[in-house]
Amino acid sequence: MPTHMRFRVSWQYRDANPKNQAVINPCFRRSLDISDPLSGTNAQQLVDDLVAALDGWYSTTGRLTVSAYNIEAPKPNFPMATKTVRPTGVQPLTGPGELACCLSFYGATNVPRKRGRLYLPAFVLGASGSDYGNAIVPVALRTKCAALVPIFAGLGGSNVDWGVWSGVGHAFTKAEHWFVNDSWDIQRSRGIAETARDVGTTSG
Repeated sequence: MPTHMRFRVSWQYRDANPKNQAVINPCFRRSLDISDPLSGTNAQQLVDDLVAALDGWYSTTGRLTVSAYNIEAPKPNFPMATKTVRPTGVQPLTGPGELACCLSFYGATNVPRKRGRLYLPAFVLGASGSDYGNAIVPVALRTKCAALVPIFAGLGGSNVDWGVWSGVGHAFTKAEHWFVNDSWDIQRSRGIAETARDVGTTSG
């Protein structure tokens, strides 16, 4: 019996405020029941491996936390495994936290319930001041975004697949194709809290 997992990957940025976390949620299918201790790589090892891979993909001084959840578990759904590195670290911002580059992926056909998207924060991709001034996502950032594909596709070996979980269809589709376009995306939830406000009244 396969186990379907949603990972919560978060990067802490700007300060220690829990709201200032950039989060992505890749999904995976483990072909054998993860509760069987003899069936291969367990949840903690998958989390540990993903943390190590992400740290190799992008080195940062900020906190990185990865947790794995069984998508089909009843509520309350607690993590099966979790790991945090640099627990007090904070990723500095050099531009808007809202800007993101989208990694899109799908199964055999690019149709609803078989496609997914992950919005990678520009600052995690290593964006600099000049990148933020660019009307399109620079090639270097798109290349960095695409470098996540072999990390996700290779996690756990042949027993684990990366893909899309459809809550409507209650089914998993293995990712077989991907693309990264050059249009910036916006994740408004990653915007920083206001620190000042200009006000006025109308007249005339």
